[in-house]
Amino acid sequence: MSVIVGYQPGRGGDEAVELGASLAGALSTNLVMVIATPKPWTTPSLARVDAEFSAYARRYGDDAEAAARAHLALRAPDTAVTYLRVSERSVSKSIQKVLTEHDGEVLVLGTTHGSDDGRMSLGVTTSRLMHSSSIPLALAPKGYKCARITGVTCAYSGDDHSEDVVMSAKALAAQMTVPLRVATFGVTPADMFPPEVGFDVERSVLQAWKEQMAASMQKLVTDKIIDETVPTTISTGNDWDAAFDAIEWSDGEVLAIGTTPRDAIKRVFLGSRAAKIVASATVPAIIFPG
Repeated sequence: MSVIVGYQPGRGGDEAVELGASLAGALSTNLVMVIATPKPWTTPSLARVDAEFSAYARRYGDDAEAAARAHLALRAPDTAVTYLRVSERSVSKSIQKVLTEHDGEVLVLGTTHGSDDGRMSLGVTTSRLMHSSSIPLALAPKGYKCARITGVTCAYSGDDHSEDVVMSAKALAAQMTVPLRVATFGVTPADMFPPEVGFDVERSVLQAWKEQMAASMQKLVTDKIIDETVPTTISTGNDWDAAFDAIEWSDGEVLAIGTTPRDAIKRVFLGSRAAKIVASATVPAIIFPG
């Protein structure tokens, strides 16, 4: 089993390398660094452009591998790593090919866009892989630096599939030998109700939701999904950023979150709530297939 990193220089690649090294260390496994190189045309021609394109693809692969090697040598020199160059019509297809041929535990990608405060926004490649990965997908936030994994916080929604997510997060935490926490995130928009209704209704609805989620998380203990030593928390705010920031996050902690099942084959598909929580996260997020 390996940690597979999709590496693209300058596109969140450094953060993906750092997170990959962190996860490989926590899981006591090796890294597989995937470098997607441009694919030459399949129909040969007499023009020099074919040879020039092939030379460009080789240089791109050489430069990318050299950059990844240099980064790992500086930040995580003891990490065992295998470098693969794959040429398909797109970066996502190159990584998908590796996923079908290698036994990976988790796929790691960087995020390329995002605000100055380190929150995540997904690029085209990441979005495509999020809908096709058959293994958990780990996203590195902007500016992430390699750190020892110290804990797993599972985002709990209370829906029909929430117990499966908690069990997956629990297994991951046990494999990493780190503590587990279960957290529920909710938002109370300022315009939730029209002004004439008043704030009392808004507060009562929020309180009812908190009581419902508290009972749901207590059921996790009753059903022996988690034991009573696992901390649970309910975090709310006027927006998702505020809800995420309302609880403390320790250095090295990661967010684990589930997805919506789409078909008989396990694939990652983020629901609207999960997507908003991931977009608000300032720590690495591990997304389990639905």
